[in-house]
Amino acid sequence: MWNSWSSQHDSRLEQRRICGLLNKLNVTNFDSVATNLIEHLTNCRRRGGVETIEAFADSIALRAIEDAQRSSLYAYLCRRVDGELEMEDRRWTWLNDGTRQSSFPSFTSILVDACEGRFTQALDERAACLFPLVEFMGDLLLDGVLPIADVQDLVDQLFTLAEQGQEGSAIALSRLCRRVAREQEGMYILEQLGASGSIERVLEEDIITPKARYLLMAVIDLFHQELVDVFDSTGLRNEIYNLDDDEQEVLVGNSIWHQQMVNYFLQRQQPVSRRTKRKFPNWAQSERRPTPIPHSFTCD
Repeated sequence: MWNSWSSQHDSRLEQRRICGLLNKLNVTNFDSVATNLIEHLTNCRRRGGVETIEAFADSIALRAIEDAQRSSLYAYLCRRVDGELEMEDRRWTWLNDGTRQSSFPSFTSILVDACEGRFTQALDERAACLFPLVEFMGDLLLDGVLPIADVQDLVDQLFTLAEQGQEGSAIALSRLCRRVAREQEGMYILEQLGASGSIERVLEEDIITPKARYLLMAVIDLFHQELVDVFDSTGLRNEIYNLDDDEQEVLVGNSIWHQQMVNYFLQRQQPVSRRTKRKFPNWAQSERRPTPIPHSFTCD
């Protein structure tokens, strides 16, 4: 019986097809293009075309750098691809009666390698590419595609360079933290990365620039946000609860302390699963097609 899995895999042809699909990707046709991409990538995995998946991951990282407005779009695509390829690995294990696991690396590990390669290149050659790259990594963290542990080393490198007075690394840290903190589970992710304590250590250094200090102090404020009083005035509060001034001060202080403690323990006890239930990403309102980027694929 003929088996399509055993047919010859043309890596060059598949990479050109995937490149063409990525060039067509936009908000309006996301579902159809993503489904088509996943079908091609799944077939490549069945036939052992790991190099095609690696080229796809590297191209996604590059596109997120050069088309930063669509970073959330590319991150959500990676989430879809990761989920489907993971299910493909499970089917492979089931076909082998659970006795043999798939020998191919996971899409997550391939994507981590691609991001690490672009990260190293940005540090050595093109510092301007570092900012959109860390924001893309923040989107991947929020979507549950990248494990926190796999990003820890890269974040630690940024903190080390920031302590040495490199302003670009401090700006990159600021952008990463702000990107992650915009979602509800983001503060937990930053806590696991040790961001608050590390930033405070950077701020102790005298060699950092005023711009870097200002941006990092603004990030610190994200960890110490004050509660917003729902009452417009103290008099209105006292009138509703029939309080005198002394009772009002005690109750307000206790209420704020209690709410802070509740929020703290809820953040520590609520794990961030690998599949976070993040809302559909807020992509750029522009529905124009992205400029074709043939990097990492041979499209001639």
